[in-house]
Amino acid sequence: MIKIYFRRILRLFFAVILVCMHLKNLKADNVSYVISKPEVFKRNKASCNRLGDIYDACQWMTKFVVTNKGKDKISNICIFMQVNTKTFELCYGKTKRISIKPNAKKTFLVNLTELVKVPNESEKPFVKIMSEL
Repeated sequence: MIKIYFRRILRLFFAVILVCMHLKNLKADNVSYVISKPEVFKRNKASCNRLGDIYDACQWMTKFVVTNKGKDKISNICIFMQVNTKTFELCYGKTKRISIKPNAKKTFLVNLTELVKVPNESEKPFVKIMSEL
């Protein structure tokens, strides 16, 4: 009789732990942020026009701002970036450390020539940044 009650209490205990762990994961995933001010430009336009592609001055770059609108700090983030017709996933927080406090902003610079292999001689690429696909 005591074994039956002990087993029921043990099962209830494990069920409560699983529910608590699930709620914790939901809270961690419930981070809200806004991506704004996307801009595509040459790394150093004046030097590129004057000297050509010396010191990688003609590389295509993109810049965007992530604003944390949630209550928790953002320590990892994945953003989808569509360049011309291809879609890429940029993830920060695993190898590159980031920290965006609540109501704070962080500017991200992405080298499109190195990361996405956009040629320096090509026309200005079309870049669309999304938080989800």
